[in-house]
Formats: sequence, C-alpha cells, structure tokens
Amino acid sequence: MIGTLRNLSNDKSIHISRADKGRAVVILDKVDYIMKMESNLNDTNTFKVIEMDPTLKKEDKLQQKHLKLRNSGFITDTEYRYAHPVGSGPWKAYGLTKIHKKDLPLRPIVAVYSTFNYKLSKLLAKKLDHLRISPTIINDTFKFVDEIHSLRFYHDEIKLVSFDIISLFTKVPLDRTIELILEKMYGKPHTCTCSTKKKDDWCDNCKNRYELKSLLELATKDSHFIFNGKIYCQLQGIAMGCPLGSLFADVYINYLETKLKQRLVANAVLYWKRFVDDSFVIVKKDADIHKLLEILNSFDLAIQFTVEWRIMALFHSWIY
Repeated sequence: MIGTLRNLSNDKSIHISRADKGRAVVILDKVDYIMKMESNLNDTNTFKVIEMDPTLKKEDKLQQKHLKLRNSGFITDTEYRYAHPVGSGPWKAYGLTKIHKKDLPLRPIVAVYSTFNYKLSKLLAKKLDHLRISPTIINDTFKFVDEIHSLRFYHDEIKLVSFDIISLFTKVPLDRTIELILEKMYGKPHTCTCSTKKKDDWCDNCKNRYELKSLLELATKDSHFIFNGKIYCQLQGIAMGCPLGSLFADVYINYLETKLKQRLVANAVLYWKRFVDDSFVIVKKDADIHKLLEILNSFDLAIQFTVEWRIMALFHSWIY
C-alpha cells in the first residue's frame, strides 16, 4: 500500500491527501482539486487576494509586543523564548475532502507550523483550554457512546437528530469571541478603561485584560496564506489549522447553546451533545425539526445549522 502511494505521488496529474474525517486516503484529479479549492477561496466575504506577503511586517510587530510583555512581566522568560517568532513564513493552504458529504466538497486547512504567530496561538490555546469546558461538549468518543447506551428513553417516543454548522471556523465572530474569552478570564470591563485615565493608571485586571486581548487579536486576525501561487488574506473567522480554532469555536457555540437552551428544551429537545460543529440531539417524537432549525439559525445569521441525515443514521445505530 505504501509503495503504491509512493508511486502515485510521482504522478503530477493527481492530488493525494487524507480525508477530512476518518483514516481514508483520497485521490483527486489535480485540476479538479485546484478548482474546488479556488471555488472556496473565491468567497469575497471571507478571503481576498493580496499582492505583498506581510509576514515580515507581522513578525516584527509581534516581536516588539512580546518584548514589551516580557519586560512588563505579563509573560515569563520561558513563554517569551517559546513564542518569539524568528524566520517565519506564510501559511500554506490545502483542502481535505469531506467524503461523508454529497459532491465531496473540500474543507480548506491552513498549515501554520512555520508562521509568525503559530507558537503564540499554541501557547494561548494551552493556557485557555479550560474555557472550553461545557456539559454539551464531547471530549471522548468512547465515553460518549457509553453515555448514549446508558440513556433511558422509550425508543418509540423519541427521534434522533444531527445538526451540522456550515463552515464554522470561517464564520466564528472573532471580536465577540475574544470578548467572551476576556469576560471568562477577567469579568466585565471596569470603568477605568472607559475613562480618561492613562493606561498606566488602570487597575491590574484591566491592564491584563488589554494585553490578552491584543495577543488574541495578533494570534487570530488578518490571517494570510498561499495557495496555487496566490497570497490570500482571511477577512473573517479563524483559519482552519490555527491552534486556537477549536477553542474559539467551542467558546462561541457554548455561548449560543446557553442562550438558546430554554427555547430548545421548550421545543422538545431532551439531550444535546456536540463535537466541534456536529451536534447529536435526541428530541421527542413529535418535535418539529424545522422549528428547531429556525431557532438555531435565528441567533446569528452567520452561524447556520443544517440537518445531517447520514450522521443521523449512524447515531440511530448507536442508540438502538
């Protein structure tokens, strides 16, 4: 198998990659692959072609910020050495095939390992990971399956539903999510940030809040990457492949779920679990699925849910 793939990799007319989910290997015609990727990147609300590579400019800005934060004591020497960017390169985009979806669309992923803010993103993701904690999140698939089997529902009185969020990562509102993270860490902003006080006169809580906000923005905003010789800037959302992606997605969707919980329960939702952008739901037999979709899609017009019928069939096989 490995020898066959090695031989195929020499064929420049095809593109070989892993699937978006699972361990499958996907082989696509190279021209079709590029056309599908560029179709995704032609979304002018999300991406824009730029002429100049801004990597060095962004690296210099982050270097200065890191030095300032180390000198002020906001980050440690160890954190400074770990996250300080040197010799950075632009992100590189590629696509993974969604083999569980009709027409086999691609999920754009960005390889971020050598980028100016990769280690900063990784450091922040580790330090803030506890903010993702929620009773609705699936952290362990084996425990989830065991939990499903332990549920006590009469099968003829329930329905099983799966909801998927369309392009979640590129739709996550960065400013709002950053504010949610800051509120979890420091509470609501104090009046000192809204007054005429100089920043040096702010309380420590507000100073720390300000510095974390600036780091989160540097780690997530205005991402740029290369695909097929073109440089793109991402205008909204968080890049797939960014270490902070799952954290931002979970924090914002946790917020959505909390705000909509009462309405969902009032409309016959009995059980709700989610893994990133896929929600597995048990509802009463007479539940109106279209009404649930309407509720979910009313919260944020950028965050749109769809019903995943194929996953519903798999979910059905787990519980019965």
